[in-house]
Amino acid sequence: MEAEQGTVDNPLRGDHEFSAILAQCKAMAEFSFHKGIKVPESIMVKLDAMSGHGCDQLEIKALTQVHNRLTELVSPAKPETIWLMSVETKKGSLLLFLGRVPLIRKMMVVAIMSLVALIALSLSSYINNENMVASMFDMEGTRLLYVQAILLASAAIGASFAALFKANSYVTAGVYDPKYESSYWVRFVVGLIAGIILTQLIPVNLDAVASAASSETGGAPVSHAALRITMALVGGFSANLVYKILDRIVETVQSFISPNIPEDPQVLKQNLENQFRKQELDQITIWSQGIVAIQSKLALEPNMPVSKIQQMLADYLKEVMSAHEEK
Repeated sequence: MEAEQGTVDNPLRGDHEFSAILAQCKAMAEFSFHKGIKVPESIMVKLDAMSGHGCDQLEIKALTQVHNRLTELVSPAKPETIWLMSVETKKGSLLLFLGRVPLIRKMMVVAIMSLVALIALSLSSYINNENMVASMFDMEGTRLLYVQAILLASAAIGASFAALFKANSYVTAGVYDPKYESSYWVRFVVGLIAGIILTQLIPVNLDAVASAASSETGGAPVSHAALRITMALVGGFSANLVYKILDRIVETVQSFISPNIPEDPQVLKQNLENQFRKQELDQITIWSQGIVAIQSKLALEPNMPVSKIQQMLADYLKEVMSAHEEK
């Protein structure tokens, strides 16, 4: 008896799913009117008739038709994105001016806090060329704390800028999917780590970088502290760059530990011969298939005119020659 009850669908769950789809339809209809998209009258009549009623079989069918039609009208925007922005607009949050998507608002707050922290920390006397050039292993105490904090703030600005730019492009197109929200925060944390790795753990000659930058700016001096902070910002913005650098270092070290051993010339020759034979067999198979196709047509039409047979052979020969020229 318990097993039978477990297989019965929960009616409350069905009502909830029905209401969610209906809410998406209303949001898409409102979005369409705001954007000047023409909505068929029949769609609005059905949508109005379904509002406030139960979910019988007829209404589920009608709701499916309405949802599919509205989805086509608002494409490429996604129904869930439109519904989410509609719900957030109706909530009337104080931070709504930062965006109608929760992720955008949260990331904007993080970006503003990081910018304020960067400016506040730069006012400290601990942030100077001497401390910024020094390694984290050469400092201690408050001096190290201030240096690492400003680097983290810079990396956070780069990471939040990259996340905001990417998320905003999806929101503007109406294709933002809330299920990927965690991936943006993962990228943000990875950006923080990348900023510290690029500025503290990967050896970079700041003097050479400053000299190169100075020569391009007409001999104007370049601050080492500004370079270090810029590197943290770049690391936060492009964590993939730091990953490629580390991956390249691993490949270089691996080449010293286990260098690539050149293959035996005889083995290479044998592999080439096998490959050539395989290509020959493949080509013979293709030709055989063409001949079999012609034979099949002749078997189906035993009274085929000679001119048509000659045309078939000519077309087949032309196809074989064109394939040979391409190779």
